[in-house]
Amino acid sequence: MNNLFVQDVGPFSMRPQEKAAFLGSRLSELLEYHVERCPQYATLVADWRRTGGREADNIVDNIADYPFVPVSLFKEYDLRSSREELAVIQSSSTTSTSAAKVYVDKESRKRQTRSANLILADFIGAERRPYLVFDLESTVRGTKGFSARGAAILALAHMANEFHFVMVEGDNGPEIDLDALSAALAKIDGRPFIAYGFTYLLYQAHRAMSELSGLEAHPDSVFLHSGGWKKLTDIAVDKPAFNATVAEPWRLAHERVIDFYGMVEQIGIVYPDCPEGVKHVPYWADVIMRRADTLEPAEPGEPGLIQLISSLPLAAPNHSVLSEDLGCIVQTNGCACGRSGTAFVFRGRAPRSETRGCSDVVRR
Repeated sequence: MNNLFVQDVGPFSMRPQEKAAFLGSRLSELLEYHVERCPQYATLVADWRRTGGREADNIVDNIADYPFVPVSLFKEYDLRSSREELAVIQSSSTTSTSAAKVYVDKESRKRQTRSANLILADFIGAERRPYLVFDLESTVRGTKGFSARGAAILALAHMANEFHFVMVEGDNGPEIDLDALSAALAKIDGRPFIAYGFTYLLYQAHRAMSELSGLEAHPDSVFLHSGGWKKLTDIAVDKPAFNATVAEPWRLAHERVIDFYGMVEQIGIVYPDCPEGVKHVPYWADVIMRRADTLEPAEPGEPGLIQLISSLPLAAPNHSVLSEDLGCIVQTNGCACGRSGTAFVFRGRAPRSETRGCSDVVRR
């Protein structure tokens, strides 16, 4: 298995033809790698081939032909391609009674860490800095498994030289710990910092902090957040209002608050908003929109279900997954921010539905 999932170029600098050849060859290897090691995935791929799927060595011709696993199958089945001791990441289960369960081995985790580092460094720089975590410290405890929130927190850990958790468990869930925040800021002492919180937790904390006086952050500080917008949409909070709520107590420019999209099923690939408000795809990954009715690739500008492709996962066949999220490709090459390649926007969760046929295939 080729472990060189990146080359010595920036994550968003590879031209489309070069990317297609680079990514296509690695996806061909991954397809056979997981077919050999995961019986359920082998069954799915066999069915795909019977119904017109290409052989692995022809994937490079059109990555949109690459087979996918619906994320719902990670809730129903124990999909793994390794028998070694594995960590388990579990998604939140907001639309189902069960959570998706994704396995990660040591090599995949190394690849995920390097990938996240390269992507985020392109947006906010590579220098390590203090890390304010708007969550509970218990969220990242344990070595055998962790939640979506824990995975997101740890995805940024490589950018930190010190950690400060600034929330505690209250009567109604996590709430800001003003004493911990004060102690963290005293230790940070005016240096640039990075902060992260799940979208709703970060908003909730800053609503509680709105009356605080004397807060100020170094202008190079940045607040990152991810996770669903449903709770905020329900109370009519859009991105501009969210950014203002978080940035203004710190006297930061609103663009220092950055939303990024990512999934538990594909840890290591994050999609931050660029200054143009779109999300960019690194050359070791791809994003395809599929029409909800036919699952055929959607045209640029046409909304569809988001298929996420990554060359990172080795422990499980989560290298190509069809999400239950909606998005839209807005650019195929080139952005005013200077990044090349595909750019998309996230549109929210799709109406609850199941991808037909896939569960039956895996059961055979």
